Amino acid sequence: MMKIDLHMHTGEDPYDGLSYPATALIDKAAAFGYGAIAITLHDKVLEDERYFEYARQKGVLLIRAVEWTIQNLDVLLYNVTQREVDAIRSFEDLRAFRRAKGDDILVIAPHPFYPVHQSLRHRLIEHIDLFDAIEHAQLHLPWLNFNPRAIRVAQQYRKPIVANSDAHNLWMFGRHYTLVDAMPEVPAIFAAIRQGRLEWHSPPVTVWECLKMFVVEPVLHRKKHRIVSSFPAQSAK
Repeated sequence: MMKIDLHMHTGEDPYDGLSYPATALIDKAAAFGYGAIAITLHDKVLEDERYFEYARQKGVLLIRAVEWTIQNLDVLLYNVTQREVDAIRSFEDLRAFRRAKGDDILVIAPHPFYPVHQSLRHRLIEHIDLFDAIEHAQLHLPWLNFNPRAIRVAQQYRKPIVANSDAHNLWMFGRHYTLVDAMPEVPAIFAAIRQGRLEWHSPPVTVWECLKMFVVEPVLHRKKHRIVSSFPAQSAK
């Protein structure tokens, strides 16, 4: 079984203002024994091949991915390019894209019932045919958890549950992950997820961890947004 995390953010994100680059997350993934990860920036596909080569050197498969906004809602898309996702503005666009790409792509519903405006909520059920899997989100306490409805929907529609960290800080990464019965190859990972050959791990977080994410970290790191990168910008060709 291979450890994966398919929902994470880094300093290259155009909106989040995080303080660490993708290479720092890749380093930590390698240290924690992950076979594959996906860096899902908001509305931006990380396409610079230097990141993918860096991950290969560390023994980690980096999957091209994005947390894309469709009709003001978050959807996780995998094995896509920026040019492809730029054309997806509605769920009907996504449906057409799925027909064209088939099993070459993967679509996951992130934090679908969390009380934030980007969550899919009822749109997940309306468009359940578009999704290969449903996320079990990291941020849940023993006495406050918005994941059970996601689990019920997954069971009702026979969709696998995938646990991701949705990490916005390095300390958030490592305890919430999925084990898949697959080789470290994109088609094999996608097939294992669709077939439910996986185990997900998502223990409760602490109140202090919630405070760190929503209070402490924004004050320390997000006062001024800037793009953080390990590599110099490449000139346009």
